[in-house]
Amino acid sequence: MQLLYRVLLILVLPLVFIGGINLGIDPDYTLKKDYIPPLAQALVNGNLVSGPVNTNSRLLKKDWIRQLPYLPDVLVLGSSRTQLLKKESFPDKMFFNASVSNCTFQDMYAFINLLEEKDGELPETIIICADQWLLGNSFSEKRWLFNRDQFVKLYGNIAPNIDYTVPLKWELQKEWIKELFSVRYLIRALRTFGKTEPFVIEHQIDSSKTMLLPDGSRSLPQKLIAPSPTEINQLAKDYFYQSKDEQFTKISKIQKQLFIDFICYLQEKSCEVILFLPPYHPETFQLISQSEKHTGVLKAETFFQQFAQQNNIPILGGTNPAAMNLKADDFYDAVHLKPNTLNHLFKQQTSQAAYQ
Repeated sequence: MQLLYRVLLILVLPLVFIGGINLGIDPDYTLKKDYIPPLAQALVNGNLVSGPVNTNSRLLKKDWIRQLPYLPDVLVLGSSRTQLLKKESFPDKMFFNASVSNCTFQDMYAFINLLEEKDGELPETIIICADQWLLGNSFSEKRWLFNRDQFVKLYGNIAPNIDYTVPLKWELQKEWIKELFSVRYLIRALRTFGKTEPFVIEHQIDSSKTMLLPDGSRSLPQKLIAPSPTEINQLAKDYFYQSKDEQFTKISKIQKQLFIDFICYLQEKSCEVILFLPPYHPETFQLISQSEKHTGVLKAETFFQQFAQQNNIPILGGTNPAAMNLKADDFYDAVHLKPNTLNHLFKQQTSQAAYQ
């Protein structure tokens, strides 16, 4: 008994100590989720939210969508590259931006399932951000498993044409347990105690803060979207050498079929699908186009373009920024257009009656 008692003291008590502090402070909001429903309710009520809005954005959008008092006419499904797209670009339309950082096809399935379960129908127009890395095998994102149940429901209804084993939610839960008992997270919790950035419900846009808006879009601090030309160029180069997402040479059969089945499902539901192929900063594009390790990026673009043409789907954008007469100062980093540029592209389409 004494040996067992000592084992408990040596092993269990330190874990209880570490887990208790990490859960109590939770500086990055990765362990507790109880703050999400009030934020979703505030946004549904027309307020804005500032703070670390990237954290658990999938769960927030899930609650948000379930409480939406309307079915959007225009829905955006995409990554951070479409998060700045706002309702003002779609006059006289009910609009919702369901984009989340590092969006996957599985995320898109889940959000469509949520809307269809809630409203019994789907938006008339759905904009899909066709990130080139989604067709590769280098991009890895597990957070869609937060909404695994919703993905599985739609995935099963579509009766997919692929042999795809859906990962278990345990893959995500293991990460939660690791964080709970992480010494690294403990040190961060102690260092930032009392300094954690809070979520704040706001009533107007503050250009110094990152904010979520009632239409689902995001507003970024002015200092982030207006770096100097030298800083932007350096960010563009750094991204190419640091990012692994674009380092693929073949299109993944599974990812390709997930996309095809999803788009076909939306068309069967009489949705107008519009593909947005997001451009890269000119410097980043040049480096990608010259690299043998990144040939999959251009292959992905070719596939998206051919698929759109074969299925009568409008497509906006392109991997090469020159195709849209975009310059370096239209970007605030390697992969993100400045908000004015992004919204201008879609306003042009709106003026041409693309959404009518």
